[in-house]
Amino acid sequence: MSDTTITKEQVEHLASLAQLELTEEEVGKFANQLTSILQYVDKVKEVELSSKVERNFSKVNTFREDNNPHEAGEYREAILEAMPETKDNLLVVQKILNN
Repeated sequence: MSDTTITKEQVEHLASLAQLELTEEEVGKFANQLTSILQYVDKVKEVELSSKVERNFSKVNTFREDNNPHEAGEYREAILEAMPETKDNLLVVQKILNN
């Protein structure tokens, strides 16, 4: 197993990149947790896989047939009537993006 250790400086750098403000206690805690995670990943890498293991990654469509179960516009009037505000047969919604 390799010596995988995450330093406090590395955690502080990652926090800076992610624009996170961490306390000194959190930095130490995350350094220990990330080190533990990476050490566990190193242990998993050591597992030898038998050549007898078969892997079948064939693509199978698990979704329904792509067809139209409803007539186009079948629910249009009910939806428009249920909306608090409409304009020119369109739904009016609150702006959420700043463009």
